[in-house]
Amino acid sequence: MNKDTSRRAFISTSLLGLGGMTLGTRVIPLDNKIKEGTNRSKGIKLIATTDFIDNIRITERGSRYGKPVVRSGDYYENHLCFMDRAQLDGLHEYLSSIGVTRHQWIVDTIWTLYETYPRGFDLLKEAAGSAHKYGIEFYAEIKPFEAGGFGPVLPHSMPFPDGAVALRDMRGIFPLSRPFAARNTSMNLKRRVASGKNYTAVSDIRLIKSDENITRVKPENISLWTSSSNNGFAPYKGPLSVRESIEDRYRFPYWRKCRVFHMEHLKIPPGHTYFLLRCSLADDQGDFSNEKGSIIEFVDGDGNILPHTLSTGPIDLDDHYESFYRSKVMGQLVRYLKLPEVRAEIDDLKRMQEHYHNFYSFDEYNLSDWSTFDKEGYVAAAIGKPEYMLGSLHPIYPEVRSHWLQIVQFCLDRNVDGINFRVSNHTRSPEYWDYGFNEVVVDKAKGKTDSMSVSKVNGDAYTLFLREARKLIKSRGKKITIHLLSDMLIQDNRPGKLNALPPNFEWQWETWVNEIADELEFRGVFKLRPWNLTKVLETFGRVVRSADKPLYLQGDFHGRSFERHYSSTKSEWDLVNKHPALDGYVLYETANFTRINERGKVEGSPDIIRALEKNINAEKNK
Repeated sequence: MNKDTSRRAFISTSLLGLGGMTLGTRVIPLDNKIKEGTNRSKGIKLIATTDFIDNIRITERGSRYGKPVVRSGDYYENHLCFMDRAQLDGLHEYLSSIGVTRHQWIVDTIWTLYETYPRGFDLLKEAAGSAHKYGIEFYAEIKPFEAGGFGPVLPHSMPFPDGAVALRDMRGIFPLSRPFAARNTSMNLKRRVASGKNYTAVSDIRLIKSDENITRVKPENISLWTSSSNNGFAPYKGPLSVRESIEDRYRFPYWRKCRVFHMEHLKIPPGHTYFLLRCSLADDQGDFSNEKGSIIEFVDGDGNILPHTLSTGPIDLDDHYESFYRSKVMGQLVRYLKLPEVRAEIDDLKRMQEHYHNFYSFDEYNLSDWSTFDKEGYVAAAIGKPEYMLGSLHPIYPEVRSHWLQIVQFCLDRNVDGINFRVSNHTRSPEYWDYGFNEVVVDKAKGKTDSMSVSKVNGDAYTLFLREARKLIKSRGKKITIHLLSDMLIQDNRPGKLNALPPNFEWQWETWVNEIADELEFRGVFKLRPWNLTKVLETFGRVVRSADKPLYLQGDFHGRSFERHYSSTKSEWDLVNKHPALDGYVLYETANFTRINERGKVEGSPDIIRALEKNINAEKNK
């Protein structure tokens, strides 16, 4: 063996000779028996996907990961971060040059892009026409469950007038929303149990360490603050006694002795359901730790433990002011920021500072994440749970399915060649398993509230939508693609990651493959360990091959940008070319490998050209 060859490289090379291939450092075994009649005989299809909001943001800041470029007033007045017609043509000319034969465009109506595009034309219609000009198919990609409820969480005291296109619950205001979702919050996925609107007052608070070891934290280091909302916390001035105990507590995966601080005999001001415990010690020497789902308990006067939702921490006005409220781009695209009441508030710096005084956000977290009280310097929480998973609309309602079909119709009317459906979204809950139990669902499940019964009803509802969508799409002579996601078979292998799929749905993907879809796209290569990726591709691939339909692999996008290397792209492209179940590769997404240069022209990353060199040469030789 050459001494310059690593053991890993040697093993990978050896396995390649035995019928496997490497994907980065992963080894994927291959079944050499390729089903006759699949698209494999027609060559591997290269597809590109655009999530246009990312193109806009990256163009504005100059790069995805580099230092943001300072833009002039003229830059924004002339809408230079929004592509004009010539730049759409430049994008498609470039995609055609590297062998892309289909362009998928994510249509996200959270943004106003498809109502009033700053360049003054119908964005989706022009993009489709531009693709066709260069011989490229153009598909709209729709994420039905992506209706808002993610992104920045704002203080409760910010304006929320009637009719505001935004979402609001116990956590705060979510300014990113589809209009339909904002008008119909009760049609989002509902929590299984009560949301926490009528709980009795807190009498005791318990701060729980994960073990019984002595801690440097003393009662005098702890202070209690309360509020009636997620901001404006004030010091608690009522009666209070503190004691310590050692108690048996469950800490996954077993019970053990834990040290507990008890703050007892509290007289909390009426209406104050938000709590902030501050620690005067806050440094890297912290030792009072536990999982976020176990570090604090709230108890009423009868000894009942009250449900609570943990805060993800303090947010300063500087965290939101320039990047969101005063952003020239967000001001054009976010409906909430267009409201006169909101604009007036943003222009009053003193008022904005008041909104962000002692503001604690309630963003995404995992119950198993670790928290150290005397490192972070706080633990904050609110009594109760969100009643709905805001932004995740439920297809059990005919109105929701009709809304989704209207989006499909909107796309078809703009001359797209097909529709691609993806169920994953950006709405997350640390207790996702408790959502999807809407009353009409429980009724259809004949009163059963177990997860299996509810998931069947929910899954049937989504499959019904797909059948309705197929009927509409086929009435226009177009094609339907459906995403198959790794999460449908195996949970995300990355530590601490929350489920990206709407919870408690039976994903009837085999029915979709056999009866609804024309083509399938796999997403999740970045979520799985190599042995699990192998299993998932085998499972999906076997059913898709049996149905004699093409399956496309969506590439990993993490860490990619115009300036960075595309080693994973080359490995994934090789995988697609050698794997018997795969018929095409999806470059995700164009914002990562194209840019608008200083001359206003679209150009592509040289590194991705090298990664796809064989494909590009093949296209040139046709």
